[in-house]
Amino acid sequence: MQEIRINDELQRIDIDTEKARIISIKDGCLLTCIYDGIYMLPGGKIDPGETNVEGCLREIKEETGNNLTSKDLTPYLRVINNQRDYPSRDYQRRDNKRITTTYYTLKTPITVHKSLLSDKEARASFELKYIDIQLLITELENTNTEKEQIFATELLHVLGKYIKDHTYIDLHTHTLYSDGMYEPNEVIERAIASNVRALAITDHDTVLGLSKIAYDRYKQIMIIPGVEISVHVEKGRMHILGLDIDYHNPELRNFLNTMHDNNIHNFLNIIDYLESIGISFNKKDIEEITSRSSNIGRPDIAKLMIKQGIVKDVNEAFKRYLIKAYDMVRDKHLGFNYEDVISIIKESGGIPILAHPNSLELPPSEFESLLKDMIKKGLMGLEVYHPNMSDDERKFYMELVDKYHLLYSAGSDFHGEDVKPDITIAGGRNNLYIHDASVLSYIKKRHH
Repeated sequence: MQEIRINDELQRIDIDTEKARIISIKDGCLLTCIYDGIYMLPGGKIDPGETNVEGCLREIKEETGNNLTSKDLTPYLRVINNQRDYPSRDYQRRDNKRITTTYYTLKTPITVHKSLLSDKEARASFELKYIDIQLLITELENTNTEKEQIFATELLHVLGKYIKDHTYIDLHTHTLYSDGMYEPNEVIERAIASNVRALAITDHDTVLGLSKIAYDRYKQIMIIPGVEISVHVEKGRMHILGLDIDYHNPELRNFLNTMHDNNIHNFLNIIDYLESIGISFNKKDIEEITSRSSNIGRPDIAKLMIKQGIVKDVNEAFKRYLIKAYDMVRDKHLGFNYEDVISIIKESGGIPILAHPNSLELPPSEFESLLKDMIKKGLMGLEVYHPNMSDDERKFYMELVDKYHLLYSAGSDFHGEDVKPDITIAGGRNNLYIHDASVLSYIKKRHH
Protein backbone atom coordinates (compact mmCIF):
# COMPACT_ATOMS: atom_id res chain seq x y z
CA MET A 1 0.00 0.00 0.00
CA GLN A 2 1.22 3.47 -0.87
CA GLU A 3 1.83 6.03 1.85
CA ILE A 4 1.61 9.81 2.16
CA ARG A 5 3.04 11.82 5.06
CA ILE A 6 1.67 15.24 5.92
CA ASN A 7 4.00 17.52 7.94
CA ASP A 8 7.27 16.61 9.66
CA GLU A 9 7.60 13.89 12.28
CA LEU A 10 6.51 14.97 15.76
CA GLN A 11 9.13 15.03 18.51
CA ARG A 12 6.41 14.28 21.05
CA ILE A 13 3.12 12.50 20.36
CA ASP A 14 0.30 13.18 22.82
CA ILE A 15 -2.43 11.38 20.89
CA ASP A 16 -1.93 8.57 18.38
CA THR A 17 -5.10 7.74 16.45
CA GLU A 18 -5.96 5.14 13.81
CA LYS A 19 -8.79 5.76 11.33
CA ALA A 20 -10.21 4.11 8.23
CA ARG A 21 -12.23 5.66 5.42
CA ILE A 22 -13.64 4.66 2.03
CA ILE A 23 -13.42 6.17 -1.44
CA SER A 24 -16.76 5.70 -3.21
CA ILE A 25 -17.06 7.38 -6.63
CA LYS A 26 -20.13 7.44 -8.87
CA ASP A 27 -20.41 9.37 -12.16
CA GLY A 28 -17.51 11.67 -11.30
CA CYS A 29 -18.87 12.39 -7.83
CA LEU A 30 -17.31 11.42 -4.48
CA LEU A 31 -19.34 10.28 -1.48
CA THR A 32 -18.53 12.89 1.16
CA CYS A 33 -19.45 13.50 4.81
CA ILE A 34 -19.99 17.08 5.90
CA TYR A 35 -19.75 17.04 9.67
CA ASP A 36 -20.15 20.39 11.44
CA GLY A 37 -18.98 22.08 8.23
CA ILE A 38 -15.91 19.84 7.86
CA TYR A 39 -15.49 17.75 4.69
CA MET A 40 -14.25 14.19 5.14
CA LEU A 41 -14.78 10.76 3.61
CA PRO A 42 -17.09 8.13 5.16
CA GLY A 43 -15.46 6.19 7.97
CA GLY A 44 -13.79 7.20 11.19
CA LYS A 45 -11.87 6.18 14.30
CA ILE A 46 -10.85 2.58 14.95
CA ASP A 47 -11.97 1.43 18.40
CA PRO A 48 -9.64 -0.54 20.75
CA GLY A 49 -9.52 -4.23 19.79
CA GLU A 50 -10.75 -3.62 16.23
CA THR A 51 -8.75 -4.14 13.04
CA ASN A 52 -8.78 -1.37 10.46
CA VAL A 53 -11.21 -3.33 8.30
CA GLU A 54 -13.57 -4.09 11.21
CA GLY A 55 -13.60 -0.46 12.29
CA CYS A 56 -14.17 0.73 8.76
CA LEU A 57 -17.10 -1.64 8.21
CA ARG A 58 -18.69 -0.56 11.52
CA GLU A 59 -18.33 3.14 10.70
CA ILE A 60 -19.75 2.68 7.20
CA LYS A 61 -22.77 0.85 8.56
CA GLU A 62 -23.37 3.64 11.10
CA GLU A 63 -22.99 6.45 8.57
CA THR A 64 -24.56 4.98 5.43
CA GLY A 65 -26.66 2.02 6.58
CA ASN A 66 -24.69 -0.35 4.31
CA ASN A 67 -23.64 -3.82 5.49
CA LEU A 68 -20.36 -4.17 3.63
CA THR A 69 -17.92 -7.05 4.03
CA SER A 70 -14.14 -7.18 3.92
CA LYS A 71 -14.39 -8.40 0.31
CA ASP A 72 -15.86 -5.04 -0.67
CA LEU A 73 -12.77 -3.14 0.53
CA THR A 74 -9.48 -2.82 -1.35
CA PRO A 75 -6.61 -1.17 0.59
CA TYR A 76 -5.44 1.84 -1.40
CA LEU A 77 -3.54 4.43 0.61
CA ARG A 78 -2.22 5.13 4.11
CA VAL A 79 -1.94 8.76 5.20
CA ILE A 80 0.12 9.72 8.26
CA ASN A 81 -0.94 13.19 9.29
CA ASN A 82 1.29 14.80 11.93
CA GLN A 83 -0.45 17.74 13.59
CA ARG A 84 1.34 19.96 16.07
CA ASP A 85 -0.98 21.79 18.52
CA TYR A 86 -4.05 20.03 17.15
CA PRO A 87 -7.19 21.66 18.62
CA SER A 88 -9.68 19.60 20.60
CA ARG A 89 -13.33 19.54 19.52
CA ASP A 90 -14.14 22.55 21.73
CA TYR A 91 -10.75 24.25 21.12
CA GLN A 92 -10.04 24.20 24.90
CA ARG A 93 -6.95 21.99 24.59
CA ARG A 94 -4.16 21.47 22.06
CA ASP A 95 -2.07 18.35 21.59
CA ASN A 96 0.53 16.93 19.25
CA LYS A 97 -1.56 14.42 17.36
CA ARG A 98 -0.64 11.73 14.82
CA ILE A 99 -3.60 10.50 12.79
CA THR A 100 -2.94 7.43 10.63
CA THR A 101 -5.76 6.81 8.18
CA THR A 102 -6.14 3.85 5.84
CA TYR A 103 -8.21 4.59 2.74
CA TYR A 104 -10.06 1.79 0.96
CA THR A 105 -11.54 1.79 -2.51
CA LEU A 106 -14.79 0.01 -3.33
CA LYS A 107 -15.47 -2.29 -6.28
CA THR A 108 -18.87 -0.64 -6.75
CA PRO A 109 -20.14 2.69 -5.37
CA ILE A 110 -22.52 2.45 -2.45
CA THR A 111 -26.02 3.84 -2.06
CA VAL A 112 -26.69 5.94 1.01
CA HIS A 113 -29.36 4.47 3.29
CA LYS A 114 -30.58 5.74 6.65
CA SER A 115 -27.67 6.56 8.95
CA LEU A 116 -27.39 4.82 12.33
CA LEU A 117 -25.53 7.61 14.10
CA SER A 118 -24.88 7.85 17.80
CA ASP A 119 -26.86 10.46 19.77
CA LYS A 120 -23.75 12.66 19.93
CA GLU A 121 -23.24 12.50 16.16
CA ALA A 122 -26.94 12.92 15.45
CA ARG A 123 -27.02 16.15 17.43
CA ALA A 124 -24.26 17.57 15.24
CA SER A 125 -24.74 18.88 11.74
CA PHE A 126 -24.21 15.79 9.58
CA GLU A 127 -24.76 15.41 5.83
CA LEU A 128 -23.73 12.58 3.50
CA LYS A 129 -23.91 13.01 -0.26
CA TYR A 130 -22.13 12.53 -3.58
CA ILE A 131 -20.35 15.72 -4.66
CA ASP A 132 -18.78 16.49 -8.03
CA ILE A 133 -15.04 16.00 -7.52
CA GLN A 134 -13.99 19.27 -9.18
CA LEU A 135 -16.53 21.24 -7.15
CA LEU A 136 -15.36 19.49 -3.99
CA ILE A 137 -11.74 20.41 -4.70
CA THR A 138 -12.78 24.06 -5.10
CA GLU A 139 -14.63 23.92 -1.76
CA LEU A 140 -11.63 22.32 -0.02
CA GLU A 141 -9.26 24.96 -1.38
CA ASN A 142 -11.43 27.69 0.13
CA THR A 143 -11.95 26.42 3.67
CA ASN A 144 -11.80 28.94 6.51
CA THR A 145 -11.36 27.60 10.04
CA GLU A 146 -8.27 25.87 11.37
CA LYS A 147 -10.06 22.52 11.81
CA GLU A 148 -11.62 22.70 8.34
CA GLN A 149 -8.20 23.36 6.81
CA ILE A 150 -6.61 20.38 8.60
CA PHE A 151 -9.20 17.97 7.19
CA ALA A 152 -9.23 19.70 3.80
CA THR A 153 -5.44 19.37 3.44
CA GLU A 154 -5.59 15.62 3.98
CA LEU A 155 -8.54 15.14 1.64
CA LEU A 156 -6.83 17.19 -1.07
CA HIS A 157 -3.76 14.95 -0.77
CA VAL A 158 -5.93 11.85 -1.10
CA LEU A 159 -7.88 13.24 -4.06
CA GLY A 160 -4.71 14.38 -5.81
CA LYS A 161 -3.21 10.92 -5.49
CA TYR A 162 -6.40 9.16 -6.55
CA ILE A 163 -6.87 11.39 -9.60
CA LYS A 164 -3.27 10.82 -10.70
CA ASP A 165 -3.60 7.07 -10.29
CA HIS A 166 -6.93 6.77 -12.10
CA THR A 167 -6.68 9.31 -14.93
CA TYR A 168 -4.30 9.84 -17.83
CA ILE A 169 -2.52 12.65 -19.63
CA ASP A 170 -1.90 13.20 -23.33
CA LEU A 171 0.38 16.07 -24.29
CA HIS A 172 0.62 15.40 -28.04
CA THR A 173 -2.53 15.28 -30.19
CA HIS A 174 -3.65 16.54 -33.60
CA THR A 175 -6.86 17.92 -35.10
CA LEU A 176 -8.10 18.40 -38.66
CA TYR A 177 -6.31 21.76 -38.69
CA SER A 178 -3.17 19.76 -39.45
CA ASP A 179 -3.39 16.06 -40.33
CA GLY A 180 -5.88 14.77 -37.78
CA MET A 181 -9.50 13.71 -38.30
CA TYR A 182 -11.44 15.68 -35.72
CA GLU A 183 -12.31 19.23 -34.73
CA PRO A 184 -10.43 20.42 -31.58
CA ASN A 185 -13.56 20.24 -29.41
CA GLU A 186 -14.20 16.68 -30.62
CA VAL A 187 -10.67 15.69 -29.58
CA ILE A 188 -11.27 17.21 -26.15
CA GLU A 189 -14.58 15.39 -25.72
CA ARG A 190 -12.95 12.10 -26.71
CA ALA A 191 -10.19 12.79 -24.18
CA ILE A 192 -12.74 13.36 -21.40
CA ALA A 193 -14.47 10.10 -22.36
CA SER A 194 -11.05 8.38 -22.14
CA ASN A 195 -10.52 9.61 -18.55
CA VAL A 196 -7.84 12.13 -19.54
CA ARG A 197 -7.30 14.99 -17.07
CA ALA A 198 -4.72 17.01 -19.09
CA LEU A 199 -4.62 17.35 -22.87
CA ALA A 200 -2.37 19.31 -25.23
CA ILE A 201 -3.53 20.15 -28.76
CA THR A 202 -0.33 20.27 -30.85
CA ASP A 203 -1.10 20.56 -34.55
CA HIS A 204 1.72 20.52 -37.07
CA ASP A 205 3.03 24.00 -37.86
CA THR A 206 -0.27 25.76 -37.11
CA VAL A 207 -2.26 27.19 -34.20
CA LEU A 208 -5.47 27.79 -36.15
CA GLY A 209 -7.37 25.10 -34.25
CA LEU A 210 -6.55 26.55 -30.82
CA SER A 211 -8.85 29.54 -31.33
CA LYS A 212 -11.75 27.15 -32.03
CA ILE A 213 -11.65 25.58 -28.57
CA ALA A 214 -14.46 26.38 -26.13
CA TYR A 215 -12.08 26.55 -23.15
CA ASP A 216 -14.73 27.63 -20.62
CA ARG A 217 -16.90 24.63 -21.45
CA TYR A 218 -14.41 22.07 -20.16
CA LYS A 219 -13.85 22.52 -16.43
CA GLN A 220 -13.04 18.82 -15.85
CA ILE A 221 -9.92 18.76 -18.04
CA MET A 222 -6.78 20.89 -18.29
CA ILE A 223 -6.38 22.04 -21.90
CA ILE A 224 -2.85 23.06 -22.87
CA PRO A 225 -2.40 25.09 -26.08
CA GLY A 226 0.50 23.81 -28.12
CA VAL A 227 2.07 23.33 -31.52
CA GLU A 228 4.41 20.80 -33.15
CA ILE A 229 6.94 22.50 -35.43
CA SER A 230 8.92 20.66 -38.09
CA VAL A 231 12.68 21.22 -38.20
CA HIS A 232 14.87 20.93 -41.28
CA VAL A 233 17.44 18.16 -40.67
CA GLU A 234 19.70 16.09 -42.92
CA LYS A 235 18.67 12.71 -41.52
CA GLY A 236 15.51 11.30 -39.97
CA ARG A 237 12.78 13.66 -38.76
CA MET A 238 12.87 16.31 -36.07
CA HIS A 239 9.75 17.84 -34.56
CA ILE A 240 9.73 20.16 -31.56
CA LEU A 241 6.64 20.56 -29.40
CA GLY A 242 5.82 23.96 -28.00
CA LEU A 243 3.65 23.42 -24.91
CA ASP A 244 1.69 26.09 -23.05
CA ILE A 245 2.26 28.67 -25.78
CA ASP A 246 0.59 32.05 -26.24
CA TYR A 247 -0.97 31.25 -29.61
CA HIS A 248 -1.91 34.91 -30.11
CA ASN A 249 1.76 35.92 -30.12
CA PRO A 250 2.37 37.89 -33.37
CA GLU A 251 5.96 36.67 -33.81
CA LEU A 252 4.78 33.05 -33.57
CA ARG A 253 1.95 33.73 -36.04
CA ASN A 254 4.36 35.29 -38.56
CA PHE A 255 6.79 32.40 -38.13
CA LEU A 256 4.03 29.83 -38.77
CA ASN A 257 2.82 31.77 -41.82
CA THR A 258 6.30 31.35 -43.29
CA MET A 259 6.19 27.68 -42.30
CA HIS A 260 2.93 27.35 -44.22
CA ASP A 261 4.52 28.77 -47.38
CA ASN A 262 7.49 26.43 -46.92
CA ASN A 263 5.19 23.45 -46.50
CA ILE A 264 3.38 24.23 -49.76
CA HIS A 265 6.77 24.32 -51.50
CA ASN A 266 7.82 21.02 -49.91
CA PHE A 267 4.45 19.42 -50.68
CA LEU A 268 4.76 20.27 -54.36
CA ASN A 269 8.31 18.91 -54.44
CA ILE A 270 7.04 15.53 -53.27
CA ILE A 271 4.18 15.63 -55.80
CA ASP A 272 6.71 16.34 -58.57
CA TYR A 273 8.85 13.40 -57.49
CA LEU A 274 5.89 11.00 -57.37
CA GLU A 275 4.76 12.11 -60.82
CA SER A 276 8.31 11.51 -62.07
CA ILE A 277 7.95 7.83 -61.10
CA GLY A 278 4.59 7.47 -62.79
CA ILE A 279 2.04 8.48 -60.14
CA SER A 280 -0.20 11.29 -61.36
CA PHE A 281 -2.68 13.41 -59.43
CA ASN A 282 -5.74 15.47 -60.29
CA LYS A 283 -4.69 19.13 -60.56
CA LYS A 284 -7.90 20.34 -58.90
CA ASP A 285 -7.17 18.15 -55.89
CA ILE A 286 -3.67 19.62 -55.61
CA GLU A 287 -4.98 23.18 -55.97
CA GLU A 288 -7.63 22.55 -53.30
CA ILE A 289 -5.00 21.34 -50.82
CA THR A 290 -2.49 24.12 -51.46
CA SER A 291 -5.20 26.80 -51.14
CA ARG A 292 -6.10 25.74 -47.58
CA SER A 293 -5.10 27.87 -44.62
CA SER A 294 -4.61 24.79 -42.42
CA ASN A 295 -1.36 22.85 -42.41
CA ILE A 296 -0.58 20.55 -45.34
CA GLY A 297 1.90 17.68 -45.66
CA ARG A 298 2.47 14.08 -46.64
CA PRO A 299 -0.75 12.78 -45.00
CA ASP A 300 -2.68 14.85 -47.55
CA ILE A 301 -0.82 13.05 -50.34
CA ALA A 302 -1.59 9.74 -48.65
CA LYS A 303 -5.30 10.59 -48.69
CA LEU A 304 -5.11 11.38 -52.41
CA MET A 305 -3.42 8.04 -53.05
CA ILE A 306 -6.20 6.27 -51.14
CA LYS A 307 -8.83 8.21 -53.11
CA GLN A 308 -7.23 7.13 -56.40
CA GLY A 309 -6.92 3.50 -55.33
CA ILE A 310 -3.12 3.49 -55.35
CA VAL A 311 -2.94 2.34 -51.71
CA LYS A 312 -5.43 1.02 -49.14
CA ASP A 313 -4.49 3.20 -46.18
CA VAL A 314 -2.18 5.92 -44.87
CA ASN A 315 0.31 3.42 -43.46
CA GLU A 316 0.74 1.73 -46.86
CA ALA A 317 1.18 5.09 -48.57
CA PHE A 318 4.05 6.00 -46.26
CA LYS A 319 5.73 2.60 -46.36
CA ARG A 320 5.57 2.21 -50.16
CA TYR A 321 6.04 5.78 -51.33
CA LEU A 322 6.11 8.75 -49.00
CA ILE A 323 9.09 7.95 -46.76
CA LYS A 324 11.31 7.47 -49.81
CA ALA A 325 9.78 10.46 -51.59
CA TYR A 326 10.60 12.70 -48.62
CA ASP A 327 14.22 11.53 -48.60
CA MET A 328 14.57 11.95 -52.37
CA VAL A 329 13.64 15.65 -52.24
CA ARG A 330 15.00 16.48 -48.79
CA ASP A 331 17.77 18.70 -50.17
CA LYS A 332 15.15 20.89 -51.89
CA HIS A 333 13.09 21.37 -48.72
CA LEU A 334 12.63 24.77 -47.15
CA GLY A 335 12.56 24.95 -43.37
CA PHE A 336 14.03 26.28 -40.13
CA ASN A 337 16.81 24.89 -37.95
CA TYR A 338 16.20 23.85 -34.35
CA GLU A 339 17.70 27.03 -32.93
CA ASP A 340 15.08 29.09 -34.77
CA VAL A 341 12.24 26.80 -33.70
CA ILE A 342 13.28 26.69 -30.05
CA SER A 343 13.66 30.47 -30.04
CA ILE A 344 10.17 31.16 -31.43
CA ILE A 345 8.55 28.73 -28.99
CA LYS A 346 10.20 30.48 -26.06
CA GLU A 347 9.34 33.87 -27.57
CA SER A 348 5.68 32.83 -27.40
CA GLY A 349 6.04 31.79 -23.76
CA GLY A 350 6.08 28.07 -24.59
CA ILE A 351 8.11 25.11 -23.37
CA PRO A 352 10.20 23.51 -26.15
CA ILE A 353 10.17 19.70 -25.98
CA LEU A 354 11.86 17.43 -28.53
CA ALA A 355 9.08 15.14 -29.83
CA HIS A 356 9.65 11.40 -30.41
CA PRO A 357 13.45 11.79 -30.38
CA ASN A 358 14.00 8.30 -31.84
CA SER A 359 12.65 9.60 -35.18
CA LEU A 360 16.04 11.28 -35.67
CA GLU A 361 17.50 7.78 -36.22
CA LEU A 362 20.78 8.69 -34.53
CA PRO A 363 23.15 6.42 -32.58
CA PRO A 364 23.12 7.15 -28.82
CA SER A 365 26.42 9.05 -28.78
CA GLU A 366 25.44 11.25 -31.73
CA PHE A 367 22.05 11.94 -30.23
CA GLU A 368 23.54 12.95 -26.89
CA SER A 369 25.96 15.30 -28.62
CA LEU A 370 23.07 16.89 -30.52
CA LEU A 371 20.99 17.10 -27.36
CA LYS A 372 23.69 19.02 -25.50
CA ASP A 373 23.75 21.66 -28.21
CA MET A 374 19.94 21.86 -28.27
CA ILE A 375 19.94 22.40 -24.51
CA LYS A 376 22.38 25.28 -24.97
CA LYS A 377 19.94 26.75 -27.47
CA GLY A 378 17.08 26.53 -24.96
CA LEU A 379 15.52 23.06 -25.29
CA MET A 380 13.76 22.21 -22.02
CA GLY A 381 12.78 18.56 -22.34
CA LEU A 382 12.21 15.30 -24.18
CA GLU A 383 9.07 13.42 -25.09
CA VAL A 384 9.99 10.17 -23.36
CA TYR A 385 6.65 8.41 -23.67
CA HIS A 386 5.41 7.95 -27.24
CA PRO A 387 3.78 4.94 -28.94
CA ASN A 388 6.71 4.49 -31.32
CA MET A 389 9.22 3.98 -28.52
CA SER A 390 10.40 0.70 -27.06
CA ASP A 391 11.01 0.23 -23.34
CA ASP A 392 14.77 0.38 -23.95
CA GLU A 393 14.44 3.68 -25.80
CA ARG A 394 12.30 5.14 -23.01
CA LYS A 395 14.91 4.09 -20.48
CA PHE A 396 17.70 5.71 -22.53
CA TYR A 397 15.86 9.02 -22.93
CA MET A 398 14.81 9.11 -19.28
CA GLU A 399 18.45 8.63 -18.26
CA LEU A 400 19.30 11.69 -20.37
CA VAL A 401 16.44 13.63 -18.77
CA ASP A 402 17.93 12.88 -15.35
CA LYS A 403 21.50 13.53 -16.46
CA TYR A 404 20.79 16.95 -17.95
CA HIS A 405 18.00 17.98 -15.54
CA LEU A 406 15.35 18.18 -18.28
CA LEU A 407 11.58 17.94 -18.22
CA TYR A 408 9.93 14.87 -19.70
CA SER A 409 6.66 14.67 -21.57
CA ALA A 410 4.21 12.00 -22.74
CA GLY A 411 1.84 11.93 -25.70
CA SER A 412 -0.04 9.55 -27.94
CA ASP A 413 0.44 11.54 -31.17
CA PHE A 414 -3.27 10.93 -31.75
CA HIS A 415 -4.58 11.74 -35.23
CA GLY A 416 -7.70 9.56 -35.52
CA GLU A 417 -8.39 5.96 -36.47
CA ASP A 418 -8.21 6.54 -40.24
CA VAL A 419 -4.72 8.01 -39.95
CA LYS A 420 -3.26 5.94 -37.10
CA PRO A 421 -5.69 3.08 -36.39
CA ASP A 422 -3.66 1.64 -33.52
CA ILE A 423 -3.40 4.93 -31.60
CA THR A 424 -6.06 6.13 -29.18
CA ILE A 425 -6.09 9.26 -27.07
CA ALA A 426 -3.69 8.65 -24.17
CA GLY A 427 -2.96 5.13 -25.40
CA GLY A 428 -1.92 2.86 -28.19
CA ARG A 429 1.12 0.82 -29.07
CA ASN A 430 3.65 -0.13 -26.40
CA ASN A 431 1.26 0.36 -23.47
CA LEU A 432 1.43 4.15 -23.35
CA TYR A 433 -1.27 5.15 -20.79
CA ILE A 434 0.70 7.63 -18.68
CA HIS A 435 -0.61 9.18 -15.47
CA ASP A 436 1.79 12.10 -15.14
CA ALA A 437 4.87 13.89 -16.53
CA SER A 438 7.25 16.44 -15.09
CA VAL A 439 6.42 19.00 -17.79
CA LEU A 440 2.79 18.95 -16.62
CA SER A 441 3.85 19.72 -13.04
CA TYR A 442 6.02 22.53 -14.40
CA ILE A 443 3.08 24.00 -16.34
CA LYS A 444 0.82 23.83 -13.28
CA LYS A 445 3.41 25.69 -11.19
CA ARG A 446 3.63 28.41 -13.83
CA HIS A 447 -0.10 29.03 -13.52
CA HIS A 448 -0.29 29.18 -9.72
